[in-house]
Amino acid sequence: MKLRSSVPKITGNGPHREITAETTYARMVPHLKRIGVTRVADITGLDRVGIPVYNAISPRSFDIISVYNGKGATKIDAKTSAVMEAAERFAAALPMRPAAIASYPELEKSGRRVLDPRSCNFELHHAYRIDTPISWVEGYDLMNECGVLVPQFLAGYYMSYHEVPCYPVSTTNGIASGNSLEEAICHALCELVERDDWTMADLISNRLGKLAAEDGAGPVGAAIRAWAQERHPSLDPATLPPRAQFFMEKFLDAGIAIEVKNITSATGIPSFQAVVSEFVAESFSRSHHGIGTHPDAEVAVVRAISEVAQSRVVDIQAMREDITAAGQPVEKALYHVRRSNRANPDSWAIKPSARPVRFGDVPSHPSTDVMDDVRLLLQRLRARGLDRAIAVDLSAPGVPATVVRVIVPGIESWTVDRNKLGPRAAQAWNSALAAIHSAQRAPRSPAAAQ
Repeated sequence: MKLRSSVPKITGNGPHREITAETTYARMVPHLKRIGVTRVADITGLDRVGIPVYNAISPRSFDIISVYNGKGATKIDAKTSAVMEAAERFAAALPMRPAAIASYPELEKSGRRVLDPRSCNFELHHAYRIDTPISWVEGYDLMNECGVLVPQFLAGYYMSYHEVPCYPVSTTNGIASGNSLEEAICHALCELVERDDWTMADLISNRLGKLAAEDGAGPVGAAIRAWAQERHPSLDPATLPPRAQFFMEKFLDAGIAIEVKNITSATGIPSFQAVVSEFVAESFSRSHHGIGTHPDAEVAVVRAISEVAQSRVVDIQAMREDITAAGQPVEKALYHVRRSNRANPDSWAIKPSARPVRFGDVPSHPSTDVMDDVRLLLQRLRARGLDRAIAVDLSAPGVPATVVRVIVPGIESWTVDRNKLGPRAAQAWNSALAAIHSAQRAPRSPAAAQ
């Protein structure tokens, strides 16, 4: 796998890409039938907010869902986003020819570079043993610039599989599409950082805060909860860039409350969680969220706000097969798309912060080149002890969309897949407990949050 040293961006009001959304969409239209898309639909009008949201519908999808979604500042951005999501899911489900069929110890003993399945934050499948022969495909370690074998089950995205998988579930985390290999890798790395940051914020500001309220009655528990919630504070809306303010005002003009939380972690890559809530009556309320991560803080915050608009419209449309009713039994990996009974105005994500932060105080790393973003993301991950980032090219032949899976062993994703908390999540939890050591009663372990 060879990456170019420089990939200049076309910047503007939309996402930072190598070519315009108009060009990307025009390239993809002749191939929609090939990737299974029968219709591209504008669903913006299902809600009263007005931020563009589109569907790309693939009735015979191999996926758990057949309706893919896209959002953006303009209609062309949104429908291009929807089509590219359909393209990445289509490519990720295609059959692959293994580069090897062997057990991990056999490959390691032979001297081949190989990813240990135990190094990722996934519980192992109950029928898998480390000496079980499985299928492997070739990936490329972006940090160490060398080829490495990874489990085929981890590289692709599968609803069914031809052998004992190493993990009980297959997820799309780290699968991304783009106009080029470099662009797809950048999008995949941003998604991995996003899920890592979201997990850390969920653990500390949400779950630790809740446990403090349950276990520490009185002023001590309240103080701990307030401290935990303020670890990931709201952004001061008056300090947002004009494009983000414009999007926020669309919600406010529609009578919908919105908070944007700064969930940026120690990597220093900007991450934000936007949450909107409506309290229509005492017996009916609802909330939705969107997450955005990008080296450029303005891109990240606009992405979070536009994604929360998408979340609302998609919920209203009620066509996504993975969204379930409140209280309905679902697999752990689908908890994050299960509806809640009602919105809690006192929850960390919805409640305004006592001390909001200025947008300009959040680190930002704007650039004019996709590869500058890729290098920064890899550098920041390595600085946090994550020393491998393995890319697998999943692109479908004949389709003008590059699709990759990027695997970063040790990165956290529990809030999305409920699979396994890793060492970095445990360290964050323990550091938070150490910071509130003066409390008379410490909250329970993170296992209680599961």
